[in-house]
Amino acid sequence: PSITVGSKGTALPMEVCTIVRGQHKLGKLTGDQTSNMIRYSVRPAFEKEKIIQLIANREIVLNDPLLAHYCINPSNKMIEVNGRVLDTPTINYSNKSIRPRDGSWNLRGKVFSLGKTMDNWGILDFVGVRDVWQFIREVQIVGGNSGMNINEPRFVENPRINSRDDDYRKKEQIRQELKRVHKNYPGLQMIVVFINGKPFPIENKE
Repeated sequence: PSITVGSKGTALPMEVCTIVRGQHKLGKLTGDQTSNMIRYSVRPAFEKEKIIQLIANREIVLNDPLLAHYCINPSNKMIEVNGRVLDTPTINYSNKSIRPRDGSWNLRGKVFSLGKTMDNWGILDFVGVRDVWQFIREVQIVGGNSGMNINEPRFVENPRINSRDDDYRKKEQIRQELKRVHKNYPGLQMIVVFINGKPFPIENKE
């Protein structure tokens, strides 16, 4: 086997090639890579500060005579500015009012002031879930407890995916099924899709 390199498509034997570490990867990330990136980016601010400070201590050279000659005096300390913390707003539900803590709150037992009706939705089950209707009943119960009115889905379909197909063909079949139900059922409010995430991860934007 050979590797195609360069803009002219030169083919070189794999044995004579070495991949340089740290290169920028072009193309989409896998599902695991996306999850890891999100997990890395949502870490608490104090953890990010600690990492930045470690990098600054390692990379920034203090008292460098060359920089001092040009009147450049770098510091490895972060800039401190005055700020203020805004009061947490009160969120009013039909049955109670709450004040979020640390930017989050629990919806359990909360009833929306103006619950909406969901009467135009459906399910695409690509994996053969045994208790689909039990899932539907639970969705209706949870929605009803929150002040919503959730009717039965307009469709529950079980399209099959060939397990021997590659990831591209599997994702393409899912896209085609989604296009089909959007065309057959105009104005859909929601589509619930059951898939196996690992073999063919579907990005949220798709």
